[in-house]
Amino acid sequence: MVMKMNKKKFIELLQDRTKLSNKECETINNILESNFIFSKKNKDKIISDIQMELNLEKEKAENIYEISMDIISVALKDKLKHPFK
Repeated sequence: MVMKMNKKKFIELLQDRTKLSNKECETINNILESNFIFSKKNKDKIISDIQMELNLEKEKAENIYEISMDIISVALKDKLKHPFK
């Protein structure tokens, strides 16, 4: 992931917001970490990877991607507002 967000905290937040298992959230985290998340081209690849790895419908994978990006963007905004936090 970009910046330094606590991996465990990200997985917990993702698990809480998506109601997926810890293992599924770890898989999603690994997919996000292995791709550059701020690219339009990679968005489709990430969604298809989530869809294939977790055997989900495309709509559900897109929803998980959006939730993940929301969690990451909030963490980035916090880091920008409070860089020494």
